[in-house]
This record gives sequence, structure tokens and C-alpha cells, in this order.
Amino acid sequence: MKESKYEKYVLRSSTDADPSINWGRPDLGIVDLHFFMKASGPIKEANSMVEFAWIVKDSAFGVTQDRGPHKHDCPEIFMFMGTNPADKNELGCEVEIWMGEGEETEKVKINTSTLVWIPNGVLHMPLFFKNVKRPMLWVIVAANAGEALKKTSRYPPRGV
Repeated sequence: MKESKYEKYVLRSSTDADPSINWGRPDLGIVDLHFFMKASGPIKEANSMVEFAWIVKDSAFGVTQDRGPHKHDCPEIFMFMGTNPADKNELGCEVEIWMGEGEETEKVKINTSTLVWIPNGVLHMPLFFKNVKRPMLWVIVAANAGEALKKTSRYPPRGV
């Protein structure tokens, strides 16, 4: 069989969540993020990051000192996808995402399959997943992220 020219661009499995990182708080549920691709990962020229987490119970993300609210010099896309094949818009839970800072802080509430664009420099987090009735998938994409993710500005936890 001929060796594929493009196989080097195919990631066939995700990496496991890093157990050394405190992604959430046990009293609020834990969200484990898994990576398909990291800017520093196996496809260096991709210069992008793709993370995902299955949300199966009420939980929170971005509520700890080491993983609290933050902003980057690159945009991110958050996708909240329901798993009901009979109703693509049914999310199966309620999501609250905090965006902005100071007096401009807003709590955006989501209850349908949704895509959220987070522009460069916009403070975001925490995220709360509430009334989880069926699993949903949260996907984060940062395209052409380069060094921007390494220069993340972190802020104290809020909303807990």
C-alpha cells in the first residue's frame, strides 16, 4: 500500500485531560478538557488549538485561580452542541458564559446549540453548565493562535 502524503495531517485520537490541571471545582462539578490539537502539538504548522469536553452533569469551568477568567491576543470560537439527533437545536442544558470586564461584564445565557465568537482581547469565563438533562459537547477552537495563547492574561475568579 502506498504511503499517504497527507496522513501527517490527520489526528486520529484526542489526548486525555491533563490530571495536573485543576479545570473546575469539585463542589461545582468538574469539566475535563481534551485536546485534538494544540498550537505546540504534533501538527506544528497548524498553529491552532481544538479542545473539547463532554458535559454530562451540572458543572463549571473557569472558576479556579489557575484557570479563571482570561483573555488572549487571538479570537476563539466556543461551540455548544446538543446531542439529540431528532432536534439539532436542543442543547440539553443551560449555559451561562461571562464575557467582558468591569461595568461591561455580561452573563450570556444559552439554551440551544450555539456558536460564540470571542474576539481578541475580550475577557471571558467563567462558564456554568446548569440543569444538564442530556450530554452535550463543548468545543473550543483557536485558529492561527501561535504565541497568543502563551500570552494569556489571567484574572481572579468571578461568579462563584
